Amino acid sequence: MPEAFYKTRRGLRFECTQCGDCCTRPGPVYLPAPDLRRLADFLDLASGAFRRRFRVKQLDGTDAIDPDDGPCPFHDVEKGCTVYDARPTQCRTFPFWPEIVSRRRSWERAGRTCEGIGRGRRHPVTEIERAVILCREMNVPGDDPW
Repeated sequence: MPEAFYKTRRGLRFECTQCGDCCTRPGPVYLPAPDLRRLADFLDLASGAFRRRFRVKQLDGTDAIDPDDGPCPFHDVEKGCTVYDARPTQCRTFPFWPEIVSRRRSWERAGRTCEGIGRGRRHPVTEIERAVILCREMNVPGDDPW
């Protein structure tokens, strides 16, 4: 099996520009149990109330806010992320998701929709590896939408 792309590059450049594109593109917001609890606490809601309010359901074996409901409900066009300090693992680790950083083609494709990819500081391999491992440990599903 070939070495992951990010390892061959000794890290990758990324700087979030806070454009909101990753928050408004179609797709589920995955909420592994620790993320759901953290968000519910942050919003001062019981877990059941949070699940009902945001219509959480099982997708790919993980709780998620349904992508058919529109963009992330925590993104505000004026303010950006309204739950930034409690944001889900999926958001905390972007763009260092396994499916994006494993192949050059996926990284370049993601860079066409994310203006922060390929600019800013170089994130070392160890930091990217931690994000990849966290995604896997938290069971944040990933296919290759990029």
